[in-house]
Amino acid sequence: FSIVALAGVIGLSTAIRALEAGYNVTIFAEIFPGDPKSIKYTSCWAGANHISIAASGALMHDLERETMQVFLDLIQQDPLVPVMTRPQVKYLEAQREMEHHSRFYPDFRSIDASELPERVVYGDTYTTICVDVPRYLPYLMKKFLSAGGHAFRTTIRSLSSLLVANDRPALEPFSTPTSLPPTFNPAAVINCSGLGALSLEDVLDTDVYPTRGETLLLCAPWVHHGMTYVFQNSDLTYIIPRQSGDVVLGGTFQVDDWHPTSRPETVKSLKERGIHAYPELLSPDKRDKRDINDLDVIEECVGLRTTRRGGVRLEATTFGAFFIVADKKIPVIHNYGHGGAGYQSSWGSAKRAIELLQTTLQAKHH
Repeated sequence: FSIVALAGVIGLSTAIRALEAGYNVTIFAEIFPGDPKSIKYTSCWAGANHISIAASGALMHDLERETMQVFLDLIQQDPLVPVMTRPQVKYLEAQREMEHHSRFYPDFRSIDASELPERVVYGDTYTTICVDVPRYLPYLMKKFLSAGGHAFRTTIRSLSSLLVANDRPALEPFSTPTSLPPTFNPAAVINCSGLGALSLEDVLDTDVYPTRGETLLLCAPWVHHGMTYVFQNSDLTYIIPRQSGDVVLGGTFQVDDWHPTSRPETVKSLKERGIHAYPELLSPDKRDKRDINDLDVIEECVGLRTTRRGGVRLEATTFGAFFIVADKKIPVIHNYGHGGAGYQSSWGSAKRAIELLQTTLQAKHH
């Protein structure tokens, strides 16, 4: 069977695809969906939506295109999936070179200049998906367990420590009744450790760094479309509605910034930019004043995106670097470093990781 390290959106999606491919799968993680929110668990702080900025022909472009199709299929096939389609608008106060969205979003259209708000020089609109993150992560976890997956809570100092019985950290079953599979003899490890790749003793990927994102969670159930608004100075505001009626207002992109809690000056800036870009964030009876204190803020949120120089790491570790356990070489498939695009590339990344797993195991047995 296979081991998946960590239970964020990438790890859960990959674990589900591994089960569907016929593998027995066990997830090891310190934090799971439903736990109290933690700065260590990036996935719970995400927006999340699907707005691709990947260049045509790039790996991320293909991963995001495949993921978009999976989300659309899920919406059609499963009425319980906490994902919805929503109209999306983008406004720019300064013209700039940007990737065209039409290849992802069939109803993409540029907005006529006569329809643009004051100070906006370019706009476009299309339909995309929005993910209700607090419900989607438990949805994935339930899907994984229902399909026969195992999950254990533990602190992971290294991937190899999971493979050796007398070196393995203490394990706590995620749900009961559950137990370790009868023979703990993994065929492979899939590393979906996110920022953990920096500190895992046998990974230590120094190309990984955080990009801090600060957002506000608002109660605004009258908001039914998403928005991206880029100001003249390149500041960016985004609005992501959720099925629950909550709305995510962002955001920031602060490179190599580990600060785990909100900053008052950033909260104020987010509110000011949000009302400028979309006054409808305020309830109808309070829009005339445009007072930032009238926004109904549920929570101030901070997450650390796993960014990586060179882009996502989606590869099998070279043969010489496989872990050796009981004279067996155990391959490792790496799947991390998605930056702010984890949700919108999750299913495509999972598919590629399982293809790598299958190819690597086949080569190993020849």
